[in-house]
Amino acid sequence: MELTKKLRVDQLEIGMYVAQLDRPWLETPFLFQGFYIRDDGEINELQKHCRSVYVSQESLPQSVTAVAHASVQSSNGGENVAPKKKRFSLRSLFKRRVSESGDDFEQTNVIYADSTTLKEEFHTVSEVQKQVIDTLQDVMQNLRNSRTLEIAPLESAVTPIVDSVLRNSAALACLMRMQKKDDYLYQHSLASTVWAAILGRQIGLTRSDIDLLALGAMLLDVGKTQIPIGILTKPGALDDKEQAIMRRHVQFGLDILDKASDVDSCVFDMVAHHHERYNGTGYPNGISGNDIPVFGRIAGIVDAYDAMITLRPYAKLLSSYDALRKLRMLADVEFQAEIVDQFTKAIGAFPTGTLVELNTGEVGIVTRQNRIRRLRPEVMIIKDANKKTLDDFRIIDLNEEKVTDSGEQSLWIECGLPPGMHGIDPTEFYID
Repeated sequence: MELTKKLRVDQLEIGMYVAQLDRPWLETPFLFQGFYIRDDGEINELQKHCRSVYVSQESLPQSVTAVAHASVQSSNGGENVAPKKKRFSLRSLFKRRVSESGDDFEQTNVIYADSTTLKEEFHTVSEVQKQVIDTLQDVMQNLRNSRTLEIAPLESAVTPIVDSVLRNSAALACLMRMQKKDDYLYQHSLASTVWAAILGRQIGLTRSDIDLLALGAMLLDVGKTQIPIGILTKPGALDDKEQAIMRRHVQFGLDILDKASDVDSCVFDMVAHHHERYNGTGYPNGISGNDIPVFGRIAGIVDAYDAMITLRPYAKLLSSYDALRKLRMLADVEFQAEIVDQFTKAIGAFPTGTLVELNTGEVGIVTRQNRIRRLRPEVMIIKDANKKTLDDFRIIDLNEEKVTDSGEQSLWIECGLPPGMHGIDPTEFYID
């Protein structure tokens, strides 16, 4: 059975998954290849640039499927979500390579719609963050003392995170990028939980699977509680002996989970495989491809992304944009390309709250994303071309900027900047 169906653009409906265009993606304003149609604006944009597109069969409503089937026969040759269409699975999303692996999860092609504005949600997430960090500290300290992991408090901590992400996927993500990560282990656990929940929302997992994905991400580094503190806090690269000890955190984590009660197998998969790589170069077992469970493949991407955007003594801090670029360069090398693509779409090229530099040399903070023209968000300009702080900040919608006489855009983002660049702390500025 074909995985996609060719449709005219006037046949498109909200909820369909556009897998391929009738022209090269680079000739269109759609930055990422493959996306769900979420509103009439995206349908209108497709109609401007295409005559027909290829849509995932499993995202077609039954009425379209029936019409298409008849045509082929005649020719002989929580939540606040958009209406559900036909069931959608990881197998179709990640194509044949996933279906060959035997992974199977209860899923739908649910499209989660924001029910709060970023401003509304941003006012609640700082308290969520504080409560989760407090819970993590208590649970991990108890684990160090008693070697017993309490799962129930962590499950309770995951709930408000997923609740927030489903209400508005940008608020917690924005906060995670802006926070100073004084304790890497706790902040990394929290941030990984947020990135995993955002990806789960993007690919349409059920609420129960998003909860599992988030819990697994929170526990990726639980084994590091058994690593000597001197190795964890060493301000430089580890030597071979120290590296071997550090790599044992995976097995330590599995031993901890094995002694805990009521831990889902998906959580074990994530802890066991978050350092395995698609080309077999990871550890501890060097397995590759579909031998790595889907949740394990997701865990690897989530873990790697947060490590890239976090300041560490032995590694260069990357902007979110550069981290996503690096992940895309590693697609189908260390990470499965389809999951990288979905993660990139979930996070966004220039996410809200990130620092950017324009072609003019001016520096600003992204205040709102453009879901169609993802390289042209709304930006609050903070510093002029000489990197001097402006007396009055101004907001520019790059998508609305006038073109030059030659027909080219007059302003664009030159590059993403890591948090704290030019002395800018985004937490000091109001995010609308």
